[in-house]
Amino acid sequence: MFHLSTLSFSRSVATLLEVLELFQNNGHFAFIDSSEVSLSHAGQPITVTKYNGRLTVRLAGSMRDLFLAMLDEIDGKYFRPYGRLLQPWQIRPGHWDLLFFAFRLSTEPLYLFSSDQVVAASEAARPGRSVSLSELCQTEAMARFGFGAGGPAVPRSGQVNSRHEVHLAYALAAGAAVPEEVLNEYAALVEPFGNDIRWARPLLNVPELRGAMPVEKLCVLVSVMSHSRKAVSSENAALLAMVARLLPNEPTHVEVDDLLYRHGLLDAQALPEAYTTPVDVGTPVSDFASVLRRVMADERKAATLTRLELERADKKISQRYFDLQRQMAVLDHGRGSFQYANEFATAVETGDVGLLLSVVDRPDDQNRWTKMAIREFFGVKLIGVKAAARRRSIFALAGMDEAQQAVWEQESTEARAARLADQEAERAKARAASARYRAGKVIISGAEHVESSIANGFTEIVSYRLGASFRYGLKSSASDQEARTLRASDGTLAYAKSLLSTQQHAA
Repeated sequence: MFHLSTLSFSRSVATLLEVLELFQNNGHFAFIDSSEVSLSHAGQPITVTKYNGRLTVRLAGSMRDLFLAMLDEIDGKYFRPYGRLLQPWQIRPGHWDLLFFAFRLSTEPLYLFSSDQVVAASEAARPGRSVSLSELCQTEAMARFGFGAGGPAVPRSGQVNSRHEVHLAYALAAGAAVPEEVLNEYAALVEPFGNDIRWARPLLNVPELRGAMPVEKLCVLVSVMSHSRKAVSSENAALLAMVARLLPNEPTHVEVDDLLYRHGLLDAQALPEAYTTPVDVGTPVSDFASVLRRVMADERKAATLTRLELERADKKISQRYFDLQRQMAVLDHGRGSFQYANEFATAVETGDVGLLLSVVDRPDDQNRWTKMAIREFFGVKLIGVKAAARRRSIFALAGMDEAQQAVWEQESTEARAARLADQEAERAKARAASARYRAGKVIISGAEHVESSIANGFTEIVSYRLGASFRYGLKSSASDQEARTLRASDGTLAYAKSLLSTQQHAA
């Protein structure tokens, strides 16, 4: 046994690796000096020192022999205590971790051994072959335990995994006789299994479920029960196991949900709380508003029910989800408000052609339900017609003849052009504002340079070639002064054009 003590700490452990693990992972040893630590083995003191700020030990002997001795200790004590190699799930998790702690330590030999021991090991190696402590650890582990730093292979997948809980999970699922001390350690943990093996969580507390079904069924069953907020317990374990026999070998969530629901292990999904209270749908502003709301409610319900039927037929949704969504679709039919219907009906009555165009002057698959309501109430066809005919019908719906439409279209085009010009002017001004020009002894922005030049009568844009490029300026017809400089690259040319264009339109 190794006995480790300080002024406020005392513990005996069976292996040197446990001592080193305490040095590295126990906060008590993080900030104390080696002189404050007493370590002995079989009554003989062991030198404690520090390497890179961490406590460690120094032992006499060869690097290879000392490292193999550490492996011998955990091998004989924890991995094959009775001369027979234990399965991973038969080993306590803390003891299992010691081996992988050894793998980590093997990557930094100077933490464990002096530089003289490392050099001596290198000199003792075969010619042309350097000594690697990591390689030694890997080779020894393969020979002793049948796996290396990656861990043993996981049942079924065959992929290696070093996590003890993964091997325990598969052992529990298979119904293996896991030692009580291992089970107790995991039962004391708040979260014994990660999300990737969450299916193993009930196996700790429900022994009746161990070995009752393959993992492929168990993982989906546990997932469905968990999402449905149903506990897996000793009371329902036998029924779950019986029902699982009816499942295919690799069931989907829908198949498991349906089977559990049919056998009364899952409840019907409850309506959201919002459906338990009435809603104020408002009142229609016109008969057309009533028709529009009804058509939209009818079509929305029909579309939802059709989609649900197709998804259910393809086994994309469970029966419980299908029933819930169908019930919600039926209830939603009467819960839709008149807000949109009233707004659109008002736009028709007031001749708000801009709003009408934005909603229904679109391809046939867009806002189709509104177009259907218009056809039903007004007899105006907006689906299956050419774009020009559709647009003419919308103007007629707003009370405009062709002449009025032409005027509206022209004014709309001009307004749009004006908006674009304003936007371009703002962008040009923003670019020019970041440029800098000298006005006498003062530095001003490019925007101020353009504005002051035009205000002083420089209202003609001129250009001339200089070498391979063009130069631009603002010239005054009433002055012989040299043209004021403009540049295309900094936005002053574009800003000058926009300002002069605005002045011309205003005049």
